[in-house]
Order: sequence, then structure tokens, then C-alpha cells
Amino acid sequence: MSLFQSEIKYYLRSPIIWLILCLVAFLSAWSFLLSIELFTALQVKFAGMSDAPTITQGILTPFISSQAKILLFITSIIGGLSYARLSHNNGWSLMHLAQQSEFKIIWQKYLALIMVCFLFILPALLAVVSLTLISSSPWMPIVVMCFGLVFLMFWMVALTMMISSFLGNSGFAILLSLMVLMALLLVTQSGLGAEWGKNYLQIISPFYHFFQFSKNQIPIASLAYFIFGIALFLLVIRVRVMHKRYVL
Repeated sequence: MSLFQSEIKYYLRSPIIWLILCLVAFLSAWSFLLSIELFTALQVKFAGMSDAPTITQGILTPFISSQAKILLFITSIIGGLSYARLSHNNGWSLMHLAQQSEFKIIWQKYLALIMVCFLFILPALLAVVSLTLISSSPWMPIVVMCFGLVFLMFWMVALTMMISSFLGNSGFAILLSLMVLMALLLVTQSGLGAEWGKNYLQIISPFYHFFQFSKNQIPIASLAYFIFGIALFLLVIRVRVMHKRYVL
């Protein structure tokens, strides 16, 4: 069994993961239906407005943005378990004995975690696609924002994997990952320096770059930010794995 298969098997056999998946699916469905109900109820008021919000602006864009906040918790749990749990079940020793390069080990684990995290947002993406088809809304803004959501997930998984690789306690790895991502989200929502016209601290946050994908076009700078961050985090993980294999 390859490392990719063993990682998938570990997460899919965990009852906690399935419990969280059910909870996330319920919250996503509830918020989605509530958004549709509120938008429908406000149609009378929108009728007299010349610039009334469309379904994309009133439902789809806010709903996709809410999925980014849900992914914050999901990636903290999934990524926090990735390497920290290896300290409790002799996993580092088994990884040392594996006749594979560090890059191949990291890449298989990274792909497995992405597949697991994708399961959590799949129902939401299907709901967005269904409403877009039913309402005949323009596809481009939705595709661009979903594209940004996927890259945000890639970035957060890589970051939480890196944090987990330096820790030996799964609970602390999850908590630290959650704190770091929450801090980055708060930086995005902070008004610090707004009186000068721009809060440059927001640029370090992945959520700031994710919100740039809501402007109906792919922002090249934000795309480069995600790609560079993913590559940097995976490189740090490779150095960490090389060190652990050398020590063992």
C-alpha cells in the first residue's frame, strides 16, 4: 500500500472525520438555504432598486466566502494530524525505512490531505453549480472565485502540514494551526492603517488574496502568492523530513 493510500485510509476510517464532515455538510446546507430564503424575501424591496444585487452578488459570492472560513477549521484538523501523529505510533521510523525520496513522501501525503479536505467543500460546490445552472447566472465570476477557494485550500493545507512537521503532539498542532489561520483572518478584517488608504498587513494574509478572486478575473499577484507560499511550505517540510530521517 502506498503512502497516499494509507493516508486516505487513515482519515476515512476515522469516525471523528466523518462526524465533522456531517456537521460541515449540515451547516453549509442550512446557510445556503437560509441565504436563498432571505434573498427571495427581499425581492419586493429589490424591485424598486436600479442596482439591485444579483443572485451571484447576494447568494453565491457570500456563500463561497463562508466556505473559506469553514476550510480554516478543516485544514487545521486535517493538516495538524499529518505529521504530529507520527510521534505516537512509530510513524517517523516507518517513514525512515521507506525506500522513497523525501519529495515523493511529502507529495503523496499532501495530495491525500487535499483529497480529504476536498470532500468537505464538494457538497457546497455542487450546490453553487446547481443554483448557477437554475438561475442562468454568469459562470465566469463563480468559476474564478471557486478557483481562488481551491488555491486557498492548497495554501492552508501546506501551511498546517509544515506546522505539524515541527510538533510531536497532534492536539497542540491542531490548536496552533487554528490560531495561526485565525490570526491571518483577523489581519484581513482589520482596519489598522485604513486612515492612510491601505492596510499593507493584509497582504500577508491568504484570505486577502482569496477575496481578490471575487473581482471577476484571476489576479496574477494573488495567484503567484499562493503558488510561492505552497512551494515554500513544502520545501520547509522537505528539510524537516530530511532532518528526521538523518536523526533516525
